[in-house]
Amino acid sequence: MSVKKILLLILVLGFLVRASPILIDSLSGPDPYFHARMSEIVVAEQAVPFYDELSMQGRYYSYAPLLHTTFAVFSLISGTEILLLVKLLPTLYAVAGILLVFVFARRIFKNETIALFAALAISIMPLHLMRTASYTRPDSFALLLIPAIIYFIYIKRFRIASLVTIAQVLLHPLSTLYLFLFLIIWGVVWKVKKYNFELKKVILITALGTAVFGAWLLHLPYSPLDYISGVSFESVEMAAISLQSFFFLFAFSWIFILVALLKTQNQKFLYAWFLISLLYAVVSYRFSIFLAIPAALFAGGGLYFVLQKVKPYWHVFTLLILVLALFAVVPEVSSTSKYVQDSERSAMLWLKESTPVDSVIFAEWDQGHPLTYLAQRQVVIDGYFEFAPDLQERNNSMKRIVSTSNCAKIKTEAGRFGTDYFYAHKQALNSMALKNGILEADCDFMDALYASDGARIIGFS
Repeated sequence: MSVKKILLLILVLGFLVRASPILIDSLSGPDPYFHARMSEIVVAEQAVPFYDELSMQGRYYSYAPLLHTTFAVFSLISGTEILLLVKLLPTLYAVAGILLVFVFARRIFKNETIALFAALAISIMPLHLMRTASYTRPDSFALLLIPAIIYFIYIKRFRIASLVTIAQVLLHPLSTLYLFLFLIIWGVVWKVKKYNFELKKVILITALGTAVFGAWLLHLPYSPLDYISGVSFESVEMAAISLQSFFFLFAFSWIFILVALLKTQNQKFLYAWFLISLLYAVVSYRFSIFLAIPAALFAGGGLYFVLQKVKPYWHVFTLLILVLALFAVVPEVSSTSKYVQDSERSAMLWLKESTPVDSVIFAEWDQGHPLTYLAQRQVVIDGYFEFAPDLQERNNSMKRIVSTSNCAKIKTEAGRFGTDYFYAHKQALNSMALKNGILEADCDFMDALYASDGARIIGFS
């Protein structure tokens, strides 16, 4: 079978293992609800929104706009609903990322078999799947743009790298920080070691991206010093990647990664990329996603080396690889589920149909985005933490109101932000904090307005 046909099969495989969320009648996390709502606003206004009336009871739009405008443009051109695009485009971007890994591996190793193995590794790698299986977040798109920038610099296409860097900055500044630190370290080390590396151009690309980020930041009606808050830092999953999670995130690929680390020669660039990404993963589990691409490149090299050693038994070896791949993919694909269950959706739609349009809803922060999308009501707190008004006070108030049954305290916290309703989702109903807290309270100003096996709505009078 030709290389092109095998590559096509790998791309189809990569799409299929990521496509199951497209079929479920829900999004697969809280963030996609926010991005869907913002993208729909861009479509409706055919412009980047200036103000968001629902998040944190109203706030200026301060999110890097490329993700939302991308969805909007695709929707306007194709006539496809945003809700479908929010699930479909990450999968298509992931397929483009698989193709990029093939091209990059072929360039580095000058071997199409290794390139095919690397593409196979990334297509079924759980670390890559968890951010690209129809799970819309800007860092999932960064998994395509950042390796593309590194690739263009590697082949010395600096103009294209500059343009993609501008796009990356306007997509997700936090991911761009990883890119810039890697480029600087890569450039300095290579210059010191007298390799053929155009450090000045890399510095110019970094400076250009920084200037674009600064310009975007300065146009916002906020102080740039408020860009990072304690609450947003608390939410970025700062737990370090563990040895156990390393084996899970790479499934069977880790075997071949280790082989490549021991056996691959003269690939100092790839070693540097892998090690710097690994350091990021040690700092934060969230940043571990950027380890996926260099890990896949190494996995391709390691798989090829092992195959050379077991050539007489390549049929058995290939079957073993397919079985291991199946074990890697099935748990990740089967773990995809509705973030908002049907019973929770019914409760949110009840809020939309049965409450005044200016109502304010208090819930735990991870329910804020689904509530603003489905109930279309203001929320006290959600997961959109950049420049949020009174963010620390809102976060502290949320923690207090859910965990107390004291009527005076509940009234104080509800009144602090003019709350009209409290919403508890299915998982919260089984939480000991809420069971012994607000759900246990019996206060004369609280009315049980809605109750089901999946949600509870309390009204404040």
